[in-house]
Amino acid sequence: MDGWHRHPFTIASAPGDEDLRFTIKALGDGTTRLQDVVQPGMPAVIGGPIGRFYPTKSTHRQLWVAGGIGVTPFLSWMRDLGQHPPRGTVDFFYSSAEPDMPYAEEIRDLAARAGLVRVHFIDSRQGHLTAERISFHVHGDPRRLLSLCACHAIRRAAA
Repeated sequence: MDGWHRHPFTIASAPGDEDLRFTIKALGDGTTRLQDVVQPGMPAVIGGPIGRFYPTKSTHRQLWVAGGIGVTPFLSWMRDLGQHPPRGTVDFFYSSAEPDMPYAEEIRDLAARAGLVRVHFIDSRQGHLTAERISFHVHGDPRRLLSLCACHAIRRAAA
């Protein structure tokens, strides 16, 4: 890599953490070589957040859906649950085709400590996450849920 490059990576650390942490999937030439090129102390320009993910300013009942590397914004929230808990119960569906789901153990531990987040891990090699699968685990009127998604492939079941 030579010179400055723009990339839309998601910050995975909690807002109050001293260090910035990113989760980046190696998909192309640039991201594959990134861990060999980037060194601690190198200058970087970090831009502000883009989007409207506000888990603390939303409804009392939330549905979070993450697929693959799309787990990073949710990981940041999970790491910050002690400082900024959600307003109510959260059902968090995390779907991945990786044999070892990235961050699964940490997510499980953070959810257990917070008490308000129920995590549902979905191995998409054994079937995709569907609306029916979500409805089976989520109780209450689905129209009263705030859904936040960062997904690669979530399929609706055929009607």
